[in-house]
Amino acid sequence: MNETHYRLNPMSVETVGSPPPEADHVRSVLEQQLPDIIASFNQVLRDQYGISGISVGGFTVVPESAVASKVTCDQDGCSID
Repeated sequence: MNETHYRLNPMSVETVGSPPPEADHVRSVLEQQLPDIIASFNQVLRDQYGISGISVGGFTVVPESAVASKVTCDQDGCSID
């Protein structure tokens, strides 16, 4: 299964795969709200898990349909098997 996913770094959103046209809207929303999303992740780490002194440096967003599939990640990104 080769689905589109987004790799998000603090300064950019990278599309991996072949996105359908409607994926442009998702990418736009992610790009506009990326600083707030990362700040929220950092707050959850502090408030809910007691982890401080670190910051989320990037993450990968995959389609909900991939949740039922096997998603594997390494330091370079994620893939959907």
